[in-house]
Amino acid sequence: MTKYIFCTGGVVSSIGKGITVASIGNLTIALLVLGAFALGAINLDYMAGMQASSTVVHVYLEPDADWGAIENTLYGDPRVKDSEFVSADANLQKWAKMNGIDPDALKIINNPLPAEVLVTVVDPDDIAAVADAAGALDGVEEVEYSRAVTEQIVRLSNGIKTSGLLVGILLVGGTMLVVSTTIRLTIYARRREIRIMQLVGATNGFIRAPLLLEGAFQGVAGGFVSAVFLVLAYVYVHAYLAQNLQFLKLVYSTQFIVAYGLGLVLAGTVFGVCGALISTNRYLTET
Repeated sequence: MTKYIFCTGGVVSSIGKGITVASIGNLTIALLVLGAFALGAINLDYMAGMQASSTVVHVYLEPDADWGAIENTLYGDPRVKDSEFVSADANLQKWAKMNGIDPDALKIINNPLPAEVLVTVVDPDDIAAVADAAGALDGVEEVEYSRAVTEQIVRLSNGIKTSGLLVGILLVGGTMLVVSTTIRLTIYARRREIRIMQLVGATNGFIRAPLLLEGAFQGVAGGFVSAVFLVLAYVYVHAYLAQNLQFLKLVYSTQFIVAYGLGLVLAGTVFGVCGALISTNRYLTET
């Protein structure tokens, strides 16, 4: 009889270890999908925002305009990141250089180009409002910027944020479902131990505690494995793009990499604990 119990316990222990490994594997895969999507959404939004932020608003001035007062007014706007005055002569020099003309040859004609103030904004969403405010100032002749392109980029950035949030919620829900289902199998494999604990008078909190710790361990393990894989892959992709596709800029810094890796481990821990809590409560309610 003792031999039978020993063998049975060994089989249950082996099954439990196998289910634990499977739980960590499932959690790792779920976090890989969620983490890869998060990286994609973050970088798409970053590139769209960077492109929109690089848009320059050209504020063309009238010949007798007080450019100093206009620039001070624009720079004093909290929505404005930077402003730069460019004289009419400087614009003519720039135009001549772009068209391969000797600037000295243009001295015999009157300069037809106006002076201007170049304005960049803090938030791309404020470009249109800043342009309208600049156009209403005294001494401003005209305001120009790539309105159509900028509006499309801003809409793209906002769309990425909205869709990223919705898809992220769906992925988190799917991850929680996978984790809770997998941990439920772990609980089922230990149903005899749990039943014995119930028979000797153990409280639900006492039964729940080691299962929550196991869920946390599985979450940390899955988060660590997925973080290592995704961080190494991200570093490789960044190095490849920096060498071959310089126009594609990714969010990249030591702080970002560390925060991202720790975020995945933390997310795995939260998913593991929450999944274990859901499965444990459901099982204890049913029994």
